Amino acid sequence: PLSLAQQRMWVLNQLDPDSPVYNIPMVIRLTGALDVPALRHAVEDVLTRHEVLRTRYPETTPGGPAFQEILSVADVLPHGLELERAADIGGRIGALVGAGFDVAQRVPVRVRLITGDDPDDYLLVLVAHHIAADGASMAPLARDLMTAYLAHAAGEAPAWQPLAVQYADYAVWQRAALGLEDDAESAAAAQIAFWRDQLAGLPDRPMLPLDRPRPAVASMRGALLDFTLSPQVHTGLNRLARQHNASLFMVVHAAVAAWLSRLSGSTDVVLGTAVAGRGERALDDLVGMFVNTLTLRTRVDPAASFDELVERARETDLSAFAHADIPFERVSELAARTTANPLLQVVLSLQNTETPVLELPGLTVAAVDTDLATAKFDLQISVEPRPGVDGATGELAVILNYDTDLFEEFSMASFGRALERMLTAVAADPQLPVGDIELLDAAESVAVQAMSQAAPEPAGLGVRGAALSQLLTTAAEDDPDGPALVWGEEALTYSELDARSSRLARVLIARGSGPGTGVVLRLDRGVDQMVAIWAVLKAGTMMVPFAAAETPGQDVKVGITVGRAPEGVRGIDWVVLDDPETAAEVAAESARPVTYANRIRALRGDDRARTSADGTLTYDELAAAVDRARGLDLTFESRTFHHGAADSALAMIEAVAAGAVGASVVLVAAEPGAELSDALADEWVTHVFAEADRLGELDPAPLEDLRAVVLDAPTAAAEPWAQTATVAVLPATGTVPPE
Repeated sequence: PLSLAQQRMWVLNQLDPDSPVYNIPMVIRLTGALDVPALRHAVEDVLTRHEVLRTRYPETTPGGPAFQEILSVADVLPHGLELERAADIGGRIGALVGAGFDVAQRVPVRVRLITGDDPDDYLLVLVAHHIAADGASMAPLARDLMTAYLAHAAGEAPAWQPLAVQYADYAVWQRAALGLEDDAESAAAAQIAFWRDQLAGLPDRPMLPLDRPRPAVASMRGALLDFTLSPQVHTGLNRLARQHNASLFMVVHAAVAAWLSRLSGSTDVVLGTAVAGRGERALDDLVGMFVNTLTLRTRVDPAASFDELVERARETDLSAFAHADIPFERVSELAARTTANPLLQVVLSLQNTETPVLELPGLTVAAVDTDLATAKFDLQISVEPRPGVDGATGELAVILNYDTDLFEEFSMASFGRALERMLTAVAADPQLPVGDIELLDAAESVAVQAMSQAAPEPAGLGVRGAALSQLLTTAAEDDPDGPALVWGEEALTYSELDARSSRLARVLIARGSGPGTGVVLRLDRGVDQMVAIWAVLKAGTMMVPFAAAETPGQDVKVGITVGRAPEGVRGIDWVVLDDPETAAEVAAESARPVTYANRIRALRGDDRARTSADGTLTYDELAAAVDRARGLDLTFESRTFHHGAADSALAMIEAVAAGAVGASVVLVAAEPGAELSDALADEWVTHVFAEADRLGELDPAPLEDLRAVVLDAPTAAAEPWAQTATVAVLPATGTVPPE
């Protein structure tokens, strides 16, 4: 059978056999007098010695369980180790490393010897899928390769001891030792019970704020950033580990948990780590897939000292390490998490695996960096202790491998600076309360203070402008049957609003709308207007009032209306929602969430969300206004009403703010005055969004449930309202003013 770790890799591979994300490359440059026949024999000997390097994983029957089918060396290398001459060596290596494997069809190992114009310069390229090897496999693989080469170069066979076990033996032993989950007396059942209890009540909030919404299908493209901590910081962290009878990993885990708590505003922090899974000495020299990913859940008390957090992290880690056999995907199932809402955003690792070193007579040997930047998680943090001079403690390198679907480089650089300050501070003074550690430098503190004065933000509610549509989709997923729009006894649920707006957004995108372009709205307040506003945000385009459709400098491609397309507006492709052909076009589109990958280009916070003759509102400014509105006691139980133009900035703010918390937007058809005020009272309206010059058309007296009034400008007409409700001003353009 497959081992549990292999089973996990098999499923991931069969979902996308062409993906190189789980490829493990080893590229070695050999310069000098290479004995090519000896190397050919050495490679064959290594494949013979490690059965897992010549194993494929077909299904027993279609749809049945996979099994390990061990083949011969000739099946893996039918022509032996092939020597290729390549004009573009880098391109050829990239092709070998970047090509996927279908592990059910063929052995997932690829070996080539490449040379160019220089007859004394070679590159040995070995690429294995993760189902056959892990990072810790590279050291025994390199040692065996060196041993076999030296033997064959001397005209002898390698004099090594046979391996005590093969990987297939380990797979059989592991399944027998763990037993079945449905056997209450088995080790598997005990570990399942541990993880079910460990992950109970897990928070849904993300550990990291995203620059862009999570795409429906991840590209898994990554990028790297790194920084280096001084030997003094490294020494301080080591000293702290000794004081707590802990490892360096546990201390770094505590620091990363404190850092994530500060970034997320949550005291319940979840991150992951990889464990080697080689608990028996017989496995040390074996090539194979042993590693697993563990979930580490840590409570962070901002008032507690870092010393106390290290103790908590140590307990968390030891408990998790003692229950490390259940595959990560099974643990994710227990936590009821999906790719759209992953269990782990952040994974931490301490790179203490042995670095393979080759020393061969007559040859200069060097490892080659393949630069295969992939992102299996949102962020992978690798910490690498480096030796100093004469055995002293050296620097500590920290590498951030982040998902470029989700993060901009400047955001990751800011996260990195905050993590560097956290690690430096706790190494110097572990008695510091973790909530008091300064994570911003002087310039950043001034900037953040200015932002907070300009737009006070409720704790944990802040969102980047580019992620507004993701916020709406998340709210719809949280309460799909909740009433998004209400009029009398009728209602449109959030799932219906989300689906309709996603379909319309896809139509807008297909017609060329997106960031940097505009969509004219010519709609009255109602269901179509709310659907259109959500669709504009999902497409990442900007809303343009009909009166400003021909304003110079606007790139307006599409308009949305009902009835018939208006005359006299040039160059606009009108989407007439009640036209049968248009309705069929919209209905044919997918209702799945619209993501970054669907837009015509990446959405930035400084892209315009609305523009008119009076000015513009960027996505970041819209997000700031929405956060102010959400801070006015706006919850899922709230009911909002907007009084003013249907295409105004305040109408957009109401739509997004209500959608962000799952509140109900009230639609009433009544003339301004006592009749309208009474209708709002009957609808239990709690939040009125009103343009300042029209507030006088409403009477606050009947509105017994009113909590807040949101205006686009100051007005004396607000005085009667301020006696019973909070009054806030959110301008139609530009930066949100202080309260």
